[in-house]
This record gives sequence, structure tokens and C-alpha cells, in this order.
Amino acid sequence: MENQKTGYVPLYRSIKKKPWAKDVYLRALWDNLLLDAARQPYTAVFKGNSWELQPGQLVVTSDDLGLALCDRKGVPTGRHAVERMLAFFVKEKMIEVRSVHRKGTLITILNYSEYAEKIGNLPEHNTEHISEHNKPSDDAASGGSAAHNSEHNTAHHEQEGNNKNKKISTSENSDEFPNDVTEKFLSRHPEAVGGIYTPAGKSWGTADDLKTAKFIFGRVLKINATVKEPNWPDWANEVRLMREIDGRTLSEICSLYDWASRHYFWSSNILSPDKLRKQWNTLTIQKSRQPIPPQTRQAKPALDWNNRDWADSLPPGTL
Repeated sequence: MENQKTGYVPLYRSIKKKPWAKDVYLRALWDNLLLDAARQPYTAVFKGNSWELQPGQLVVTSDDLGLALCDRKGVPTGRHAVERMLAFFVKEKMIEVRSVHRKGTLITILNYSEYAEKIGNLPEHNTEHISEHNKPSDDAASGGSAAHNSEHNTAHHEQEGNNKNKKISTSENSDEFPNDVTEKFLSRHPEAVGGIYTPAGKSWGTADDLKTAKFIFGRVLKINATVKEPNWPDWANEVRLMREIDGRTLSEICSLYDWASRHYFWSSNILSPDKLRKQWNTLTIQKSRQPIPPQTRQAKPALDWNNRDWADSLPPGTL
């Protein structure tokens, strides 16, 4: 039980099938990201700035990450090499990276929930969590460092999970085998087969729900071509809730979003199924009125002061 005092993360055997996993630096960097990410919502103080971290996020710098990737002589990996590796993970849709000049880099591990589970009810974990949280740090006054980030915030930046194989299941992602929890979920919702879902079925959608979510994302890309790919289980789940809870049809969902995506105001404010669901009634009312967007309204003709057609209707002798 000793390892549970500082947390652990499950590493799926299927990772060995990935070509990039043979690169020991990529493997080590990925492991470090998983281990240092916040396990629960947490306010981190890094280099004098406060960061509201969500599960699966960490704030760090490329130099800090490089200090944790040393060769046998203790020489750390350079900043540019670390940034190239992070760019690789972004391309593989494993992480999202947002850099803030001189303040740090916010890294978000996508689908983080599949790597960690809470085991906070274990006595060994709670004892260590309290002691680590209250431990003073010599680096606190210096504004933060790699060591400070990994030691002082251990209790908050740990990840825990069980060692059973887990996955987000979809026809596009089939590296792992479903565990018992997933099998029970599928037995209750066989319509999820062929769609997309998280292991325990917290977020899920049918194949048609996923197709509708991708239709919406396609329209979002036309509005903003640089937007990141969404969390598909969450998007499909919102579409499913609109069907099952709100009584909308997929055709109605696509039709209303099609209208919103071309509206001069709503096109930049409705960029997800969640937003569409929240604003459904307002959008429906406005769509029924069929307002003409400002850019399509016909401009009034310029006044011609020399035109005297108006005088034709006046009685003779008036002028």
C-alpha cells in the first residue's frame, strides 16, 4: 500500500504498440505529464501567478520539463527539444498547450479522466495528502521552480487510478479491451455500440449522436478554422440529452444549429452542442421571426435632390 500514499497512474499495455513509444524521451515526458497533472480542481501558484487548474492540467515551462529529462550524465533536455515533443503530442491529439509569455505553459491532457480515478477514501492516501499539503517549501518565496512544482504540490498534482484496462470506446479508438464496468454499461445501453462512450458510460452517444456532433463541429470549423477538436464523448452526450431529455430530433438539432451558425450574432456565441442546448428556446424564437441579418439588408437609395417626380401628384397651379 506504500505506493498509494503519493498516487499512481495506470499505463496501458497498448501504449507499446505506438511507434512513438520506442522513443525513451517521449515515453518519459508523457509519464511525467500524467504524474504532474492536477487530480482535482486546484489553484496553483506558479512564478507569482495564480492558475485555476482543472483535472488533467498542469502549469510548467519547457525548461522545467527538460530538467526532468536528463541523460546519463545528468544533462537536461533543451527547451526547444521539449517543445518539439509537446508539439508531437498535440499533433497526436493527446494534449493541448497554451503558452502565456513569461508566466508559464498550461498543458491539458485530453481524456484525462480515463487515466485516473479517485482513491481518496484510503487511509494511507489521506494521511500523506495532509502531510504533503502542509509541508513548507524553501522555493515558495522564489516564485516557483520545477522542483517546487513537483514536490510542494504533490498531493494536488498526483493522479490515481486502478490497474485495469480502460478506454474511451469508439470505432475510431479500439486499442484497449473493455473492462467489466464498460461491459455492464453496454449491456444496459446496447445502442451505444458503434457510437462513442467513456468506460463507465458517464458520457456517451449513439453513432447518429456522434455524427450530429461532427456535423456541428464541421460548421464550427467554418467559423473558426483554428478551433481544437472537441471531447467527442461530451459532445455526443449533449446531443443525446437533447434527444432523450428535451425531445429534439436530430434533424431539428442540425437545422437549428445550421441557422445559428449563419446568424451574425449567434455564429460566434454558439460553438458547441452544450451552448446550443442552453440557448435552444431563444434561438427557436428568433429563428421563427426570420430576422434579416444586417449584412443582407438592402441599403436605402440615396436621396436625389434634383428628382421632381413627387411634384406630379400635386394639383395644377400648386407650384
